[in-house]
Amino acid sequence: MRNLLALLARTHRWLLFLGLWGVALGWMNTTYSHQRTAMSKWSLRASGSWLETIGQVSDWAQLVEANELVMLENARLRATVERLREPGATPWTSSHARVLRSPSWQGSPWMVLSRGGQDGLAPGAGVISLGHAAGKIVDTTAHESLVLTLTHPDAQWSVRVGRQGQAVRLLARKGDVRRAAVMDVPLAQLVLPGDTVFTTGHDGVFPADIPVGTVEDLARSGADEFQTLTVTLGANFPASRHVVCLASARNARIDELLNAQAPQP
Repeated sequence: MRNLLALLARTHRWLLFLGLWGVALGWMNTTYSHQRTAMSKWSLRASGSWLETIGQVSDWAQLVEANELVMLENARLRATVERLREPGATPWTSSHARVLRSPSWQGSPWMVLSRGGQDGLAPGAGVISLGHAAGKIVDTTAHESLVLTLTHPDAQWSVRVGRQGQAVRLLARKGDVRRAAVMDVPLAQLVLPGDTVFTTGHDGVFPADIPVGTVEDLARSGADEFQTLTVTLGANFPASRHVVCLASARNARIDELLNAQAPQP
């Protein structure tokens, strides 16, 4: 308290000046319309400048975060491409496309890409979004492709929990574009929330060990020898803007077999 009184005693002239200045400004603002208008304009300019500065800082922070996400995705994709180029591996070719429609658009489970048959894409090619498996191309026009995504309720995908897990089925959860269900995981296999789910490569759509998502929750039944997992999909379809398409000779052969067995109209 003694120090506070001493500080007030040393600065009382400045405090008195500031107080009188505030009173004068208030009196002038309420008495003269010109000064009142000038003060209002100055306040608006100051407020606008402050809001603009805050907006620029917010945009800069979002840009930094977006750049970090892009760098992480590029690193994952480079690692995937290098792994696919290893000697003895099935040769895969990659191409890029822009997303025109995603499963978050009007609740549709389909994705539409900006490249088609004349751009080098063909049915059977796997689609990777944000470094994670997203679906496969099932039809093309000259410059568009239709993708059957992991969110389609009639599709099943071959996956495993961890790189050494047993091959199991991944199915969509109806109406949910962010999560899927992994079925028939043996109780003998230890699974924990946060474990990564990978592709097996058995279905020929993707090479092995492409990330699909992470385990969010698991349900066990005492009368059953299997457990069902809830998986958060890493493709993040609502945020998907660009994808990588992977194709191999095996893709084409499998698609030819399926087309040969399809009923003719």
